[in-house]
Amino acid sequence: MQCEKCGAEIAEGKLYCEKCGHGVQIVPDYNPELEERIAITLEKIVREEFGNYRENDLEDQKKFHIAKNKAVAFCAVAGMIILILGFLIGNRMKHMNSYEYQFTKALEYAHKGINDEALLYYEKALTLDKNRTDICVSMADIFTQQKEYALAEDCYLTAIKREQANVDNYRSLINLYKKQGNLQEIKVLLDHCSNDDILNAFSDYLAITPSVNLSGGTYENGLTLVLKVPKKETIHYTIDGNEPTLNSPTYIKPITLEEGEYHLRAIAVNTKGIISDELDENYHIKLEVPSMASVFPDSGSYQEPTDILVEFAVSNAAYYTLDGSEPTKNSLKYTHPIPMRLGRFTFRCIVIGSNGKTSDIITKEYELNLQTTYEAPEAISSVRNMMFASGQTYDLEGHVLGREGNFALNCDEATMINGNIYYLVNVRFINADGTIEYTDYKYAVNAENIEEISKATSSSDGVYSFAAPY
Repeated sequence: MQCEKCGAEIAEGKLYCEKCGHGVQIVPDYNPELEERIAITLEKIVREEFGNYRENDLEDQKKFHIAKNKAVAFCAVAGMIILILGFLIGNRMKHMNSYEYQFTKALEYAHKGINDEALLYYEKALTLDKNRTDICVSMADIFTQQKEYALAEDCYLTAIKREQANVDNYRSLINLYKKQGNLQEIKVLLDHCSNDDILNAFSDYLAITPSVNLSGGTYENGLTLVLKVPKKETIHYTIDGNEPTLNSPTYIKPITLEEGEYHLRAIAVNTKGIISDELDENYHIKLEVPSMASVFPDSGSYQEPTDILVEFAVSNAAYYTLDGSEPTKNSLKYTHPIPMRLGRFTFRCIVIGSNGKTSDIITKEYELNLQTTYEAPEAISSVRNMMFASGQTYDLEGHVLGREGNFALNCDEATMINGNIYYLVNVRFINADGTIEYTDYKYAVNAENIEEISKATSSSDGVYSFAAPY
């Protein structure tokens, strides 16, 4: 069959042309030739009913004409019925192929609250115009009322797919997710959106994955990890590989990692309660052990004042002891050359790296025996006498006026200046309760002339300078 409007071929069973949309003519046009054939057929039927009749038999002619008129009337009525049915069927076919009719009926039933009928007409309208997003939204609204949330979601998603910049469609679906409590579905929806206007309109629902200042990997130093999010969101994290939840530790300050294996996992939660994607990093920290310090001079016996020099990387620190005990980070810190102690002693030193790792201990055995006219005890006595004579103490035991306790002197080192050897005498104050107060007072006594006493001051590099004792 061909379309009478555009001439395109119409497939069997179709009620309209798929090319131009023109409906198929259900009721045939008037055909005079067909009408004459019907009349002949009717006359034949009458003759068979009444047999042959004589033309001069008036009674028979009368009966024949009555029967013929009845048949004609019957056919006329039947024809009218066929015409009416054809019109009705054609009109119905026209409505079935009309988007406007289907959509209008859907609105009518929806307004009356007859949702099932409204959905049927919406579906028919949608088959006639598959690009109408307003129908998808209307159907979604009805499904939402009927609590058919999955169907409503499908309809909203279809509308969004067809109109990706329509804010109202996104808002409707977001409200549906909120109604169901499916906040994470809002995140998924916005994650698949690339329209800036949409993302700005619903920025409160965005949950940004936390960032970290250092990527995962292998490190030779301890790490301080700083987590950040662009907005004021709450970060929860773990460092043992367990999945972070709302009950995991809350990030409030940088995370310190020492030597070991760490698996950082972190999430951000925005003010709407939506959880971001997960930050996932692995850290392997193998701290480098600093090299042992180099100490000069070598172990041995010395007869004149000698400084001990310690060499190590400038990024590290060295700590030492002079009594043979094991050095720790609480021991004396090396800052400048150390004068050898008088007599025999053991020098031990460690290096602590910036990563907190400690080197092996280096040990040196020294003995300092000065070949001088006077020895250390005589230098101490000379200072004691000077302090009494100058009024710093009121007796040779080191007591002072107005304070309980006394000065105590000791001498365990010496220095050489301009070829002269000087004993260095330290001054401390011992309180009545036995506690010791260390002072900055240090006197230098010439080892060849113990009457020559000076106040000694050490610079930051360990070099001494002398001044008058009082």
